[in-house]
Amino acid sequence: MGATAVDPGMLGPKIYEHSHRLLKTHETLLRDSVRNRAFYEALKRHVTLDSIVLDIGAGTGVWAITAAKLGAKRAIAVEADEMLSGVIMQLAAELGVEHKVEVVCGRSFDIQPEYEADIVVSETIGYLGYDENIVEIMADARRRFLKRGGVMIPETIALYAAAAQLNVRQETVPVGIPLDLGTLQRLNLHSPRVLKRPRDARLLTRPKRLIQTDLRTSDATPSLKNLHAEWNVADANNTNCFIVWVESRLTRGVRLSTRRTTSWLPNVYRIEPVNGRYTHIEFDLSLTNESNYWTATFTDGDKRISQTYSPAIAAREMMAAKSDSDAGPVISLRPETDDDEEFLYKVYAATRRDEVASFGWDEASQEAFLKMQFLAQRSAYRMQSPAAQNSVIMADKSSAGRMVVDRSGDRISLTDIAVLPEFRGKGIATHLIKDLQGEAAEAAKLLVLHVDKLNVPAFRLYKKLGFAVTAETGFTIEMKLTKENA
Repeated sequence: MGATAVDPGMLGPKIYEHSHRLLKTHETLLRDSVRNRAFYEALKRHVTLDSIVLDIGAGTGVWAITAAKLGAKRAIAVEADEMLSGVIMQLAAELGVEHKVEVVCGRSFDIQPEYEADIVVSETIGYLGYDENIVEIMADARRRFLKRGGVMIPETIALYAAAAQLNVRQETVPVGIPLDLGTLQRLNLHSPRVLKRPRDARLLTRPKRLIQTDLRTSDATPSLKNLHAEWNVADANNTNCFIVWVESRLTRGVRLSTRRTTSWLPNVYRIEPVNGRYTHIEFDLSLTNESNYWTATFTDGDKRISQTYSPAIAAREMMAAKSDSDAGPVISLRPETDDDEEFLYKVYAATRRDEVASFGWDEASQEAFLKMQFLAQRSAYRMQSPAAQNSVIMADKSSAGRMVVDRSGDRISLTDIAVLPEFRGKGIATHLIKDLQGEAAEAAKLLVLHVDKLNVPAFRLYKKLGFAVTAETGFTIEMKLTKENA
């Protein structure tokens, strides 16, 4: 009797979509010659006639089947998807190794060991190396399944980064019609992309390692926050992104880089190109469960520009634009440039002009004093917070104030925020501080600020927003947003 026909109407669209996704994903993997050759070579170096091979997250079972074809005594394919589990057995039979290949349907964490493996192989690497829990998968396999002295493929995993220039045509959107959606283009910078073709980006620096993990000894995914790389360059002017990719040593002499694979792709973290000459670049990346955050910092002597991006920042800005559309201007930040010096002085002077006027000096003396104090403040900020991001606050398309934020280390420090008198009372500072509160919560960082003791309105605002006094100096008050008042 032939197989019973299944009524397609009984399967439903979810099954169709699932099977489509599975087939598309695994065809992409199996068409990746760089990946295939690297894993094949790693297995070929270790499989013997006595080998027991465990393939975790087996997918189509290609590595369990390969191990059997290379002569392994037994190959166990562990795959959680029931549809793929059936495919593995079909393929094993098709290739004449069904007597050597066993399929276990489930998660490797949930199955009980009935064997000791000589080789454990898993390609649960992902675009960012750690995003498919490979460290925990291999640690569990090492403890419960692998023979003492057995082989793990891969052995190590690492993330690398380089400053780069995207070579794809930079057109305004939408393409093909006479509109320039500048706001959308700016927001799009907060969204990471993948590099589908290596030729679409030119590396401008040598690769630097952000983090590396030895899967033979590590038990848990390391913290992926505050990953850092920096480079000295002749000129950073062409930098408009950072490329981040995975480097893995599968076994001695066999390495795999996602800069060369076609199934796993490098990540692209875009930024706004800087104007002017800068000779030092820093890249900071934090990967959290909620979002990616990346900061680009450019310096040349005392000149410094810092930019921070994240899908979370874009989301907050879009939600704020929706809620503020009828209530006030759209608030955003742009990096401070050398051309902003006069405007920044104007903002500073507006915060102290009434105070200095009370000294009884003539206008020329007042102006000279304010300029001296402004330069002294900027110098102090650069010395005390060299990694700070200096931004101009924008209200719609108008420059409305300044903001200085230091995200280095385990805290976010609001060094300074000031708004011109004509933009006060519109909730601008409140909006930006609430953004920082959300960012600090998502990044699990402490939010700290300092306020002048004479600035009573600002002190009241900070208390209203949940900050508590934690320290005082002769002139300033330190306040922190703690877990209790977050």
